[in-house]
Amino acid sequence: MVSFREITSSLYGAYMLARRNPDALNHFNISTEGFYHSFAAMILAVPFFIFENAIDYKSLETETALIPFMLLLCVTLWVSWGAYLAVMAIFARFMGFSDQYSVFVIVYNWAQLALILVWFPLSIISNGILPVELASGINLVFIIATYVYLWYILRITLNVTGGMAVGFAFIEFLVVILIQASFSSWLFTATS
Repeated sequence: MVSFREITSSLYGAYMLARRNPDALNHFNISTEGFYHSFAAMILAVPFFIFENAIDYKSLETETALIPFMLLLCVTLWVSWGAYLAVMAIFARFMGFSDQYSVFVIVYNWAQLALILVWFPLSIISNGILPVELASGINLVFIIATYVYLWYILRITLNVTGGMAVGFAFIEFLVVILIQASFSSWLFTATS
């Protein structure tokens, strides 16, 4: 079981990575145990993800009831998260960086939780208080920032070129879009 200390240290490491601190990886548990513990981030993200999306639910055009909608949204999150890691595992095997793959997974998992934690209050403020145009601008800036952050994580953990990191970050974008498109018919229709 992952400890509170490991969670906080990993989140601090994610913060230090965002600041491009060269010692950031020292805050992560880079071990086999740490690899498996990092998947706790998928579970820890759920309450924040659900609460933030429950606030947005009333403004969505869907006939799907709130609880099934939230469950499907969580499944969508987990599937896209896991699918990207699976795609990266294939690339790691065939492109010769499988020895660094576990470090990438550890950092990616904790960084995803960190991003959800940062987005949680931003989303509530931008979607609940600010005008739609300003909220959309904040959303776009945050999405761009997350992909710049992912690019940096890919460069540091996998030790790949900047161009390869751009390609791998774009693959994450494609995976998320494809998974969301696959689930959208269930999310935005009646469940009966």
